[in-house]
Amino acid sequence: MLNLTTIQDKLRFNFDGKWSDEYNLINVVLSNGMFEETFVAEREIVETSIVGSQSPIFHRIEDNPMQFDMIIAFEDGFNEDMINEISDWLFQDYYKELFFEDKTDKIYRCIAIGESSLIHNGLNQGYFTVTMRCDSSRVYSPVKIESFSVSDTAITTLNINNFGSDTIFPEISILKKGDGNISMDINGEIFEVRDLTNLEDIYINCEREIIETDIIGVYRYDNVIGEFPKFIRGSNTIKIQGESDIKIRYREKYKI
Repeated sequence: MLNLTTIQDKLRFNFDGKWSDEYNLINVVLSNGMFEETFVAEREIVETSIVGSQSPIFHRIEDNPMQFDMIIAFEDGFNEDMINEISDWLFQDYYKELFFEDKTDKIYRCIAIGESSLIHNGLNQGYFTVTMRCDSSRVYSPVKIESFSVSDTAITTLNINNFGSDTIFPEISILKKGDGNISMDINGEIFEVRDLTNLEDIYINCEREIIETDIIGVYRYDNVIGEFPKFIRGSNTIKIQGESDIKIRYREKYKI
């Protein structure tokens, strides 16, 4: 079932871990008609024009980062101190997480851009506008975590369902028990880290293809066999060998 993310009908919102009512603010719409929402992010065709041809060569579709406007009203008026606190909270220098009440499972990673206008009646009552730009064209789920232990005598099988719109790349932490290898079969694709040592702590960022160990001066890239793991849309079957404690972290991504 489609779980459409709408924001204009939500009064309360959470940005960078703080709810808007901590500042006596609400998300409002200045219209008596229907709400207008961002359905999906803006898309562009990347193509090459050919002299003498009416049909350019199609290369791919590129999705632009999502962007939307918010109108935020002061419930009980404002003063200079409040304005300073709110500007410090909302107008930060890097992407922060934003989500709305009743939709806490859909998270925007965004930053305020452009000009923000304060509209008031001269009695310290009113609202301000802000434009939020996301770090991608997608909305994220909260971080999902799978933690489990693998014995030295059996294969551990795990099923992960990716309900999002895209293939995703997890982060994996491994605490090796005893010297040896860790092998993962994910949907038939093998990923292996060889020659680990007892109690070695490994971190793997599959999207950035980063692998780190807590052993100083040691690099494990030459010990990696296969492609870094990914989870396709739908069901993913993972079979793991090698005694260890493992934690898998991931976020699903949605177009809407």
